[in-house]
Amino acid sequence: MAVLSFLLGVLALVGTCVALIPLVNLLNCVALPTALFGLLFGVASLMRTPEGESHNKLAVAGVVLSSLALLVGGVRMLISLLSTGGLV
Repeated sequence: MAVLSFLLGVLALVGTCVALIPLVNLLNCVALPTALFGLLFGVASLMRTPEGESHNKLAVAGVVLSSLALLVGGVRMLISLLSTGGLV
């Protein structure tokens, strides 16, 4: 689950960064749930693995990347909702 968390975190962060382009911002609606699942898998993996294993580092990286993608995507979506009244 740690590897899955890491991969979802990377995909979500890349999707969120691409969603910053003005006409591609609907990708944010896909990147945010991906980041949420990455965060959930990372936290679950951290709770299941004993401390010091190699998968623990991937889980931490997945949690950090997913959290960053949620933060950037959430701010982007909030700015979009407040400025235009919609997601576009």
